[in-house]
Amino acid sequence: MMFQEAEALLTTFLSPLALDEFLDHTLVGGFTRIAGNATASRTALLGADPESVLLGAFHLAPKLSFHSANPAGPPPSLDSVAGAADFQRRIAEFHARNYSVRFPELRPLSPELDRLARAFEVLLHQPVTASAFWSRGGMRAPVHYDDHDLLVVQLRGSKRWYVSSNPSELHNTWKTIPSAAPQLGPHHSVDVHPGDLIYLPRGTFHSVDSDQGSLHLSIGFTPLTVREAVIAALDHLSDLDRGWRGTLGARLGSLLHGAGLEQLAPAVVQGAAALLKACETPGFIDSALQWRSGRVIAAMAPALNTAAAPVTLDLDTELVQSEMAFCHLTASPARIDVSYPGGHLYIHRGAQPAIEFMVNSPRFRVRDIPGEIGDEVRISLAERFVEIGFLQSAAGPRHAPSRQTPDTSRAEPRAPPLSGAAR
Repeated sequence: MMFQEAEALLTTFLSPLALDEFLDHTLVGGFTRIAGNATASRTALLGADPESVLLGAFHLAPKLSFHSANPAGPPPSLDSVAGAADFQRRIAEFHARNYSVRFPELRPLSPELDRLARAFEVLLHQPVTASAFWSRGGMRAPVHYDDHDLLVVQLRGSKRWYVSSNPSELHNTWKTIPSAAPQLGPHHSVDVHPGDLIYLPRGTFHSVDSDQGSLHLSIGFTPLTVREAVIAALDHLSDLDRGWRGTLGARLGSLLHGAGLEQLAPAVVQGAAALLKACETPGFIDSALQWRSGRVIAAMAPALNTAAAPVTLDLDTELVQSEMAFCHLTASPARIDVSYPGGHLYIHRGAQPAIEFMVNSPRFRVRDIPGEIGDEVRISLAERFVEIGFLQSAAGPRHAPSRQTPDTSRAEPRAPPLSGAAR
């Protein structure tokens, strides 16, 4: 998926809200309701019959969760689901007892939803999840918050959201000492209907209820935070300076049980000063964030479709990028790191013109690959990109094959990233 394709897809999805407005203002603001757009780009993200899609996903039974502020009995068991019919019966029991059921990991069930999530990943360089919440009329949800941002798409029915008007605390994701039961306090009350969108920053207290059956999607992500950017800088310095990888607290357990922790402070202070000095060096933060993107993208889930039959390539083979193709380029002095969802390709730096051409060209023939390389190398490079599913023959369907086991060997010490080569 080319960057421009991702922008076009999200522009259509978010309309009438402009994409730049969403990225520059909505994601750094508070709760937002985006005007209704009951087109297929929203309401058909799980197909024409989303309820049937969910009821057929009985393999998700062990991963389902549920909630209710007014349950009419204990939740049914989800153990040992025998098949689709048994799964349908148990979901009906949840609904009869006033539970809203959450279906996670929905991207494999819908190419449209998977493409939308990938478009967000291309722009955010962060992993994106998709879940559905299905309830019947009369259900009320407890007040709660989520530890990631949510973009909620109403698919079926209507629902009333109660969203705190206080600024989110933007809670960290790790567990802390729990406070008292959450209170909604001053809040907005918003009715949503099919095609409506709402955006909730992570940590926003909210609740919902519904007078009728309701089904909505929650697209989850966390944009880059200040904390993550600083960690990226620290990680980059750690790659460059062995001292950051040295042992500091070999006796930490003992020190925590008595006096002596102060002896660790000088090394920490010295390290913080070194990090500040590095961050003030021109180009350091840019390199740190480039390498961070490479790690994040490689750790994303690979594409989910079944691989097509192997393709025999020659110089006249016409190739296209798979619909879900996505990568980021960085480099050491010797090798290029092609990071893609599912892993890395490490390629000799001398092939840079060829690599940049292949990742930035939606369609080409093998003989078009530039660079001072032989035809055998052109074919070999193209084959490697076909093997990971980034490219495929133009004669076949344009879908994303499953990934092979990635090369997870460690790259050599970091150098400034390729300029203008990130895709």
